[in-house]
Amino acid sequence: MPTDLLEIALRDPQPDAPLIVERSDGHRSVTDLAWWRREPAAQPPVDTKILDWVELGQSVADVGCATGRHLEILHRRGIASIGVDSCPTAVAFAAAHGLTAVQADATAWSPPEPVNVVAALGGGLGICGTLDQLGRWLVHLAGWMTPAGRLLVTSVDWRGPGHVAWGETAQSRDAYPGEVTLRLRYRDRIGDWFPWLWVDPPTLQAHAQEAGLTMVKTMTWGAKYAAELRRESLP
Repeated sequence: MPTDLLEIALRDPQPDAPLIVERSDGHRSVTDLAWWRREPAAQPPVDTKILDWVELGQSVADVGCATGRHLEILHRRGIASIGVDSCPTAVAFAAAHGLTAVQADATAWSPPEPVNVVAALGGGLGICGTLDQLGRWLVHLAGWMTPAGRLLVTSVDWRGPGHVAWGETAQSRDAYPGEVTLRLRYRDRIGDWFPWLWVDPPTLQAHAQEAGLTMVKTMTWGAKYAAELRRESLP
């Protein structure tokens, strides 16, 4: 995903504007960066609750770690963690707070050693862009894990509230509705379009099984959801 507008937003000396995520049909959602900037009154996003699924003594790799807020929560709990993100300014924010983060393309990166948990929150599962790349992406992330490792992911269920009409239109042209084209807006700046994947739970489960993983737990809020994936060979 292009990071130029995220860079601009994080560097803004008067950060009072939201980062807008716009879909190709004009649908927009708002990303409040206040929490990511560590503004005292800011509230964390719902998906941070998924970090409660990580047990003390485990190690974590955070995909798309941004400014390191997930890493910070884990660090406070005594959980070793490392993050990866393609945005230099976001990684610099994380490093400035004593967290371990690497600027890299997650699709070509691996942690220095296997971890117990790989977390792809904030919709990070969608980095692969298209459904036909999902299996390869899951295999890549599973390659970061120990034999008994777990993969925690979040995504948008395109069948959920606010996306029904979009889904019906996509299906009418025999397209998978979860393959979306997005761009970022910040103040008067507009970013380039980029592909992203929103995968519904049944489709994720099918592709996970092909990658040797099985879905063992889910949590939903609105049209979004989280899932825990484990290796199928485990009891």
